[in-house]
Amino acid sequence: MLRKLAPTSKAAAEIDGLTIHSFLGESRKSSKKKQTRTFRPGDTKLENEWRHVKYLIIDEMSMVGLSLLARLNRIVKTAKH
Repeated sequence: MLRKLAPTSKAAAEIDGLTIHSFLGESRKSSKKKQTRTFRPGDTKLENEWRHVKYLIIDEMSMVGLSLLARLNRIVKTAKH
């Protein structure tokens, strides 16, 4: 299975995917007090979301900042443990 993410809603719509921020459960224009989804090993919902995912496509990768990419990496590693 393939998961498609993009940094902007327009790019996500073009590839029929999700924005990275919406997948992470946060608003791109959130205030300094970030409302983030908590992921822990053994998180059944997270594991179910990623169980059959073999490939991850990130459209417009050059627009993705290092900290956002690092958060996404931690989540995927937790889900695919």
